[in-house]
Amino acid sequence: MQPTFRFRLAAFALLIALLIGIASPAAGQIPDFTPNTPLLRALLYGDSVAAMRLLEAGANPNESRFFGFPPLFFAIWHKDAALVRAMIAKGADIKATDPSGATALMWAAFNEYDDTELVDVLLRLGVPADARDRAGNTALSWAMQRGHARISTMLRNAGASDRETTRASAEKAIALLQKSGAQFYRTSGCTSCHHQSLPQMAISAARERSLNIDEQAAREQVKTVALTLEIAKRMTDANQNVPDPAIGISYALVGLGGEHYPADAVTTAMAQVIANEQLADGSFRTVPARPPMEASKFTSTALSLRALQLYGANLPGGKVDWRIANAVTWLRAATPRSTEERIMQLLGMAWGKADKTALREAANRLLDEQKSDGGWAQLPGIQTDAYATGQALVALYQSQQIDTSDRAYQRGMEFLLRTQLADGSWLVYTRTYPMQPPKDSGFPHGKHQWISAAGSSWAAMALSYAVAPAPDAASSGRE
Repeated sequence: MQPTFRFRLAAFALLIALLIGIASPAAGQIPDFTPNTPLLRALLYGDSVAAMRLLEAGANPNESRFFGFPPLFFAIWHKDAALVRAMIAKGADIKATDPSGATALMWAAFNEYDDTELVDVLLRLGVPADARDRAGNTALSWAMQRGHARISTMLRNAGASDRETTRASAEKAIALLQKSGAQFYRTSGCTSCHHQSLPQMAISAARERSLNIDEQAAREQVKTVALTLEIAKRMTDANQNVPDPAIGISYALVGLGGEHYPADAVTTAMAQVIANEQLADGSFRTVPARPPMEASKFTSTALSLRALQLYGANLPGGKVDWRIANAVTWLRAATPRSTEERIMQLLGMAWGKADKTALREAANRLLDEQKSDGGWAQLPGIQTDAYATGQALVALYQSQQIDTSDRAYQRGMEFLLRTQLADGSWLVYTRTYPMQPPKDSGFPHGKHQWISAAGSSWAAMALSYAVAPAPDAASSGRE
């Protein structure tokens, strides 16, 4: 063995040993890095000629392991399909697992190039498509993390499901949102669309699909939003202005609607405040200063018509249906220029029961904006993120223009699962002017935490939809 090869082999083995936790250089416990069979040595180094010769000479393809890895895995690492087939023909154990519990199929799906050959070989031989390692990973989740469309499709066709991975992802995000929502209220003394209303919408989607949520925390957040609306009512009774009600108050009512909060005198009064913001053309006023959430008439109009649907039935003088119809007419005729506007146009028309042609046209325009990585970007010149992606998937699903099994939805889901961070959040970069002093909610990402919480809410909603169909289509907005 040449010295250079011995050094590379030792370094490679040390890396593996450290990764799986069996080497501790600080304690002076360095194991022997020498493969203890000629076949393992050839496989480790990718010497297929030597490995084939040894197999033909009768070498046992299951003899020994190298730091817990069976011989077959090294041929898979080198993506040597001919050698993998030869080892299997000689009796290699295709059901063997590595020290983490990963299967040969998981390592085949782990490749960097969306190469399906070895995945196909192993699936045809009956390696379970849905097996999990000790951390809960599957071959499909590994493929999705890399954006491998061909491998993911092959695994799904073989019966693999990403439902449990998706469920765990949504639950982790919601748990973080619920915790930070309480802290935001303690820190700021008020509620917000990004830490209360959007999380309530996500909680509603999760609850309908039997995901785990903290119901006590959810009830507390309903109380805080209701209290904030009571304060807003006192302000309006005293002829004081409530800032940007067509978005702020509308988001609050839509969030409460997700929690099935009953209409009362306060919600009716707030619905009237919203109705007062409607213009002659059917749109609703807004202050366009805080993109993406408070910057567009599309957002104010879509949210306002939904808030009036939920809590405007008892408005003095009625005309709620007329107001909603006028809002839908404006949304259909207006030309959106950003992803937020395209999404809110589609959501508003879906909530307002626009005709199928209008919904299909709006959905197609939104689908055209999906990027090669499966996500959506808020604006053409910036990167894809969870805010635009989750929001787009929610709009497409709620408008019944695509289902969660549609390839566009699956690609969006894969983007979200691939980009979610270990703490359950997604990082979304703020692009609004810092009008308000920062208030720490405990949600990650510093000055980006408010929009990141909003993006994580939309993402959790989109993932929740994919876990299972809603038992009651009307309650989910898919009427």
